Amino acid sequence: METEDNHQSIIEALLFASEKPLSSERIQAVIKDITSEQIEQAIGSLNERYRSAGHSFAIKKVAKGYRMYTLPDFAPWVKALFSHNRRERLSPQALEVLSIVAYKQPIVKTEIDRLRGVNSEGPLFTLLDRKLITIVGRKPAPGRPLLYGTTQEFLTHFGLNDLDDLPNMEELEAILKKKEPPSFAEEMFDKLAEEKGAERGEKPLEEKPKEEIPINLSKENSQQVSSEDEAE
Repeated sequence: METEDNHQSIIEALLFASEKPLSSERIQAVIKDITSEQIEQAIGSLNERYRSAGHSFAIKKVAKGYRMYTLPDFAPWVKALFSHNRRERLSPQALEVLSIVAYKQPIVKTEIDRLRGVNSEGPLFTLLDRKLITIVGRKPAPGRPLLYGTTQEFLTHFGLNDLDDLPNMEELEAILKKKEPPSFAEEMFDKLAEEKGAERGEKPLEEKPKEEIPINLSKENSQQVSSEDEAE
């Protein structure tokens, strides 16, 4: 039977090897005698060890699983390492549609078109192709139009554990006041943030938070670095 230290070492090895966030269930499928509580304790101990030793990485909960991430201070160097492997950037139109779907889901195309004032067929196709959004059902209305929502891939790309982690106006304001380098928050969600702010008589946001990058820099993760660059 593995000891607590062994559990930490095994979990650490699994997270370094995995290309995607690992759920507690997936970890338990590998370590047969460990509970969800023990997994949380082991990860907490690992993060404390990393902090104490001054490491450049930590374990973060994202997309309902755990993943190794570099700390925000090291993001520029990691991104520079993979600058040659950039993917095609998301257009401002696609980012605008993605922000609407993220905050308003489930939502139909006609509602997205109404909010934007233009046809959204092209951006929707792009986001579906990137697997950032998906069809989640049909609206019980004449014609039964398709409903769109975000995916697990969306959560993974933007370092969110679930949709509750999407920044609200107050959180965005607190983050943006720090005057940090750009990340997806302003680029992706500014339109809705400004819309909400206008409704409350608030001023538009102008700054952005630091970002974290997965430490497992496989092909998929190097693409994630590029995807996060798209918001700059």
